[in-house]
Amino acid sequence: MTEQELVEYFNEHILYELLMLRYVKLRLTEGQTQILWNSLFATFNVSARNLYEFLNNKGTNNEVKVHDYKDYYGAFGRSGISDITGTLQLINEQCFHLGKKRPKAVARKVNITRIETLFDWAEKNMAELISNFEEDFRQKLKVERADPTPQPNVITTGPTGYVERPQATNHVFGVGDGSKT
Repeated sequence: MTEQELVEYFNEHILYELLMLRYVKLRLTEGQTQILWNSLFATFNVSARNLYEFLNNKGTNNEVKVHDYKDYYGAFGRSGISDITGTLQLINEQCFHLGKKRPKAVARKVNITRIETLFDWAEKNMAELISNFEEDFRQKLKVERADPTPQPNVITTGPTGYVERPQATNHVFGVGDGSKT
C-alpha cells in the first residue's frame, strides 16, 4: 500500500475501531437494559479484537496490520499481552463461537473489570503507535475521529461513512443521500 492508502485506511478504519471501542466502553459503564448492554458488549468485542489483531500482526495477507506501517514509525513496541489473553479467550468462547465451552455461570463471563483491562491495553498501545509515527505521517492522521464525545446526533438506518462535525464553514447533509438537512 502507498503512504496515502495507509493514511486513508488508518483514518477510516483503524480510528473507527478506536472510536467504537471508546464510545462503547463509556456506555457499558452506564446503566443499560440487558439487551442494549449485550449489543454494546458485542460491539466492544469486535472492535477490541480488530485492534488486538491489527496491533499484533494477526490475520491473513488481505488484512492490514501494524507491520504495514513500519516505514512510518520508529521504535514502536506493543506492550505485553499476558494480562489480556485470558479475557480474549473468554470473549472468544462467550461471543465469537457457538461452541460447547460457552460459559453459563456469570462468574465465568467477561465483566466490566476485564473490559476495562482490555480497553486500557488497546488505548495504551494505540497511543504509543500514534506517538511513534514520524511527524509528517502523524500530521496526516485525523485522530479527532476517534473522540467519542462530540459525535453529531445523526439518525441512520444503515452503514455510513464518517460525518464531519458541523462548522460555520461546512454544510450538514443527510446521511447517505447528499441532500441538505
